[in-house]
Amino acid sequence: MKRFLLVILAIGILAACKNKQKSGDGTKEPMTLADFQALFTPGTLPYKLAADSLQLKLADSLALDTAAVRQFLTDTLTTGTFGRNEKVKIFPLQRISGAVVDYLVLKVAGKNQTTGYLCFLDKKGKYLSRIRVANTGSSDGTTTSFNLDSKNVLKINTEKKLTGSRTALKEDFFMINNDGSITLIMTNSNGPTTPGQIFNPIDTLPRKHKFSGDYTSGEMNIVSIRDGEDAKTFQFFITFSKDNGNCKGELSGKGTFIAGNRGEFKDKESSCGLSFQFSNGRVSIREIGGCGAYRGIKCFFEGGFVKKAEKKKKK
Repeated sequence: MKRFLLVILAIGILAACKNKQKSGDGTKEPMTLADFQALFTPGTLPYKLAADSLQLKLADSLALDTAAVRQFLTDTLTTGTFGRNEKVKIFPLQRISGAVVDYLVLKVAGKNQTTGYLCFLDKKGKYLSRIRVANTGSSDGTTTSFNLDSKNVLKINTEKKLTGSRTALKEDFFMINNDGSITLIMTNSNGPTTPGQIFNPIDTLPRKHKFSGDYTSGEMNIVSIRDGEDAKTFQFFITFSKDNGNCKGELSGKGTFIAGNRGEFKDKESSCGLSFQFSNGRVSIREIGGCGAYRGIKCFFEGGFVKKAEKKKKK
C-alpha cells in the first residue's frame, strides 16, 4: 500500500514539473519582475551599442511578449518611431546596474527600421522613463548609436550622409538624473550650420510662466526658459557662439526663482553657477561659478537677451 502511494505521489510530482512552464509564456502563472529582468543579458558599464550591432538579426523566439513590456515598462515604448498599427518585435539586450539608476537596453525591429531604446529604472526595478538611443534604416540615411559610461553620462552619436561621400557627425552628451530625467550637457557637431536653426531639447515643454519663452541675441545665441515642476523652478537651455564661432558654450538644467524676477542655477557636478535677471521682456545672465566645462576658455555665459514674440496658433 505504501509503495502504491509513493508511486502515485511520484507521478503527481512529475506531472506538476512537466506542466510548470516559464512565467509569462502564455500560461496562467504571472511573470514576476525578476523573471522579466532575467530575460536580459547582465552587463556592466561602460556600455556601447553601435549601429551595425543593432542590425544583427536575432531569433524571433527571443522576442519579448508585448504584454510583459507593458506590465514592467511602458505601453508607449515605440511611440514616435513606429506607426500605431505597425507590427514590431521587441528584443531584450542588456540589463545594467548604474550608480543612480538601473538600465535596460531593448531592440525594436520594424518593417523598415530598427531602433534601440534605453530604459531607466529605479533601484527597486520601477520604470522611470526611456530614450531612443540607436537607429538604423531611416529614410534619410541617418544612423544613431550610443555610449553609456560609469559616471551616468550618456552620449548619443548621430551620423547623417550628405552629398557625395561626406557625412555630418553630431554628439549629444546627457547627464542622467536619479528620477530618470536627462540633462543635456553639451553638443559637438561637424555638420553645416544653418543660420537661425538651433536644436532646442526643451522646446516642446510648457511655457505658461510669465518668464518662459525664448530670449535671443543674434542668430545663434539663445536662452530658452520653460516651466518647471512648480512655480519656484524653471527649465533652461542656453547655447551661444562668439568670436565668429571660435568660442561656443552650451548648458541646460533646472533653475530656481530666488526673488520676484531673479533666478539661479547651481550645477551638482561642478562649481558652475548662473544668475538670471528678468525684466521687461529681457533676461540677463552671468556666471557665479566656473562653467569652463560647458564653454570655451575665452568666453562666458553672460550678456543680455531679448524675448522673442511667440507665433500665434492658427484657429
